[in-house]
Amino acid sequence: MRVSALGYLLFCVVTLGCGTRASVAEEPNVFRRPALAEASQELQLRGVHFARIGQLPTALQTLQEAVKIAPFSAVARYNLACMYAKNGQPDEGLSSLRRAVELGFRDTAIISKDPDLNSLRELPGFAEIANEAEKPYQPSLRTGQFDDGIAWVGPENTVWEELTNQLRTGFDWKPSGKPRSIILEHGEIGKRLRKWFSEGTAAGNFGDLYDNCDRDHSNLKYSQFPQLHRIEYRPEILADVPQGLQNRLLHGGVVIGNSSTSLVNSPIWRSNPRMAYMMPTSMTALTRQYFHNHLYVYPEHHDHDPGRSGSEKDGNGDVYPANTPYLLISQGSSYTDQPFLDALACTLAAFRPAVKKRLVEAGLIAPTLQQIFRTSYKLVKKPEDYLTGIAHPSVFEGSQIDPLKMVEAAHSMTDETIPPVVRIRVEQQDRGIVGRDYFDISDRELLFDTPCAIARIGRSLKYRRRMIVSARDSMDANQAPLKFRWVVLRGDESLVTVKPLDDEGSRADITVAWHPRRKIQPNSEIESNRVDIGVFAYNGAAWSAPSFVTWFFLDNEDREYDEQGRLLSVAYHGGTDKSPYVDPLIQTPKTWKDDYHYTVDGRLIGWTRIRGTGPDQKVEKFTADGGLVIEEDAEGRPLAAQTVHYIAHAEEKSLPKLMQQLGDEVWRFAYADANDKIGKVISREKVDAVKNNNVSSTTKP
Repeated sequence: MRVSALGYLLFCVVTLGCGTRASVAEEPNVFRRPALAEASQELQLRGVHFARIGQLPTALQTLQEAVKIAPFSAVARYNLACMYAKNGQPDEGLSSLRRAVELGFRDTAIISKDPDLNSLRELPGFAEIANEAEKPYQPSLRTGQFDDGIAWVGPENTVWEELTNQLRTGFDWKPSGKPRSIILEHGEIGKRLRKWFSEGTAAGNFGDLYDNCDRDHSNLKYSQFPQLHRIEYRPEILADVPQGLQNRLLHGGVVIGNSSTSLVNSPIWRSNPRMAYMMPTSMTALTRQYFHNHLYVYPEHHDHDPGRSGSEKDGNGDVYPANTPYLLISQGSSYTDQPFLDALACTLAAFRPAVKKRLVEAGLIAPTLQQIFRTSYKLVKKPEDYLTGIAHPSVFEGSQIDPLKMVEAAHSMTDETIPPVVRIRVEQQDRGIVGRDYFDISDRELLFDTPCAIARIGRSLKYRRRMIVSARDSMDANQAPLKFRWVVLRGDESLVTVKPLDDEGSRADITVAWHPRRKIQPNSEIESNRVDIGVFAYNGAAWSAPSFVTWFFLDNEDREYDEQGRLLSVAYHGGTDKSPYVDPLIQTPKTWKDDYHYTVDGRLIGWTRIRGTGPDQKVEKFTADGGLVIEEDAEGRPLAAQTVHYIAHAEEKSLPKLMQQLGDEVWRFAYADANDKIGKVISREKVDAVKNNNVSSTTKP
């Protein structure tokens, strides 16, 4: 298949993500590159749009601006080369292509086959550039030095990676002199660690890093871990290192970290984990951290509290749209992350040296820490509790951590008992259609797909949703054969079916029905609209940490289904009326009610949409495919319907609301006989959708 430059650009934009505009920098500090790259990617996406609609000069100008913002970007340079070529400027195109290769562009298949470069291939110099692209490119990662327990991070030991839009740091891990004490104080835990370390059976914390991301607001008491190095950022780059969610850096060591911060007093208030769960690029970053021995802790701060008030301060239940193993979330606000950090530091010190070395080299530290943390959780009273929701909430109580049990589990681990890792992927799934199965600005049911967490938003009005998920990419450090368990950790088990598709349980057919709000556990005061399905692997010696398949249903919808699972009505709230809280980045709110109509044999005819009450009430009719009825016959059947699309509209100082607008096509219907209630479309006509299109026209039956 031939891949165009525009196709490659779209891949890179999806992979790297889009962001807000940033100022131009000729020689940008390496720590500013991720933000500048995001701004450039946004412009490149605009350039794609202009090229697709034939506005090549505008596309070229847009891509030139993208390169000015991020002159270090090989992808931006490559796509500018393509646009120069398409605009009949081959010399400029060749120069831009050469610079792209110098900066590390190495997709030789694209260079050799991309039709956008056809006008360049016969030019002197093209073959030389193509040959240069065949050579390996690996930016050298310099290593930083340590200073009395401080691991300094600065331009001298940091590089930017374009594929992931992340920064990587390196350190010179060379032991010097006599090892420091493994731990200070810590009661019985300290006694055991010091004994094991003196015997040579505990690895200690050499090679471990502590990364505080809240400007020392809630610090681990790192002085009690003399072998642990804490990360500090050079003063001259501190302003370019974001506080809060750490989704920019991969450090050269085993990392535990935290940020006791949240976004507050904002219409999009949220904790750091909820911020991450809403951004595909952040989920990619968290996944890389997970498999590069990084584990961070963040407080939930109002995202997981009793109540249903709709406000930031009073509690709204568990509003996390997903559950993942990529981080740990503490119940409460500032400083509640402290017992987590301390327990993780102790656990890292307790591993046997050979076992820890193997975990580090295989990138298994974070999954193993998660397994130890969850199996040791005090609410897990017996082994079988580990395969229930008790062990895998979205948020953990610090008072229920058992650090002594955690260090004992780490120290007793051998090569043969290293837990496996579950990696999952969707093979097949139902997809809802915007404008027919649900109403929003775009296709927004897929929240994210990552190797250890799959998250969906239950927008579609269908009662049951189906997907087939595979865990065949799972791995075990010793290549042991794996058996799998798929467990409903949260939700109504009568509304969820999980059918294994092979003897090992490596694939499963999952069906999830629409879920009303319910308690996260029978005795809990906190409620949730999320269904969690955990996937576990067993290697004959240990269960893995969980991977998750989650469905999040919207709390501002009142749905009514019949016994056959047909939707009778749905009332939407939050547009012009009050409603329970739903993350505004998940759904654009609206206020109306849809009543659904069926034939005698159960086929959908369409629905009636009602807005308001009394004399101001507006009523509209829609066809089964979502067209707005604009003409009816004497029996009330549609003779003509106009397409509709949905947009987000924001008044000043308010969040966007969903509005419907007329589209540019009219469908005309014909019917076989008087008993035909659905009919068929016999013609489609293009119309001017601009006239009188503030909101769709309304009709009254």
